[in-house]
Amino acid sequence: MKFILFEGGPMNLVLSFVFFLFSSIVFAQSNTPSSIADYPNRPIRLIVTTAAGGGSDAVARPLEKQLSGILKQPVVIDNRPGASGMIAMEMGARAAPDGYTLIFATVGTVASNYALHEKISYDPIKDFTPITRIADTHFVFLINPKLGVNSLDEFVALAKSRSSSNQLTFASYGVGSYAQLLTEWFSSIAGIKMIHVPYKGSSPAMTDLISGQVDCFIDTLPSSMPFIQSKKVKALAISGDKRGEGVTADIPTFKELSYGEFKPIGWWGLLAPANTPRPIVMKLNEAFHKALFSEEIAERFKLLSAVPVGNSPEEFAKQIKEEVDIYVKVARKANIKADQ
Repeated sequence: MKFILFEGGPMNLVLSFVFFLFSSIVFAQSNTPSSIADYPNRPIRLIVTTAAGGGSDAVARPLEKQLSGILKQPVVIDNRPGASGMIAMEMGARAAPDGYTLIFATVGTVASNYALHEKISYDPIKDFTPITRIADTHFVFLINPKLGVNSLDEFVALAKSRSSSNQLTFASYGVGSYAQLLTEWFSSIAGIKMIHVPYKGSSPAMTDLISGQVDCFIDTLPSSMPFIQSKKVKALAISGDKRGEGVTADIPTFKELSYGEFKPIGWWGLLAPANTPRPIVMKLNEAFHKALFSEEIAERFKLLSAVPVGNSPEEFAKQIKEEVDIYVKVARKANIKADQ
């Protein structure tokens, strides 16, 4: 808030003070105790970093109706894909810290973007207020069935057999995205080289994998499950310490395939702009916890292969810091940069 000084005599100094006082009152009005106590009294925008139908959207969409009922105000999803989620994250970071703009973030938009981009418009720790980790999931290594390989070892052998002018290709949901970081990380462990093909979201990447325009794609289990079940894509490996249930019971883990160093962690979490008042943060934390463990969400998440978490703001903040540190080290070790 700038103090605008009217030039002139004593009367103008008085006017300057009155103007400053009035402006300060208006500026602070949105965060008065009464407005915080009445929160929310208008619709809440939930910014999702992927396109409709993408991994994050598939997990966020079931929460929309539940939260609207719990908070007694509409919670409206605003899909803002592109630039590996950085467009959405910057929009959230620059929003007013009043609880009416929230960000449905991922480990990719929080940690890998920071690790991969030398120039990034937001700080994942300083520019946001963590509210809760929403859910965890697995990552799967997917290929087009027509590629003609039946195991991860066969895929690695095929990649090694290709000349530099005929390398296999891998999809990601953007330059500098978490999918790129994961695939480059796996490639460095496996000792292979592939060509990166970035897309604006996981949905268009999956479309081109199915059509054979790209050879492989590491994606979240929720967004890829329908295509695994329909056999439009083939899953060669899955993250985690043990195999899953149902369809995923037939997918070996990276660990059992002797790629134990490769430990991708998939999660979604809720952030608010930095300096969001504590009472609002806790009200949102409570509302999301209630939604997450409702019977309806539990059933929907099970179908999506997403596991509800719901931790405290402090626990989530600690995890974010740890993951940022991990992926900065991974990117440096593998010499991965967003402009590669």
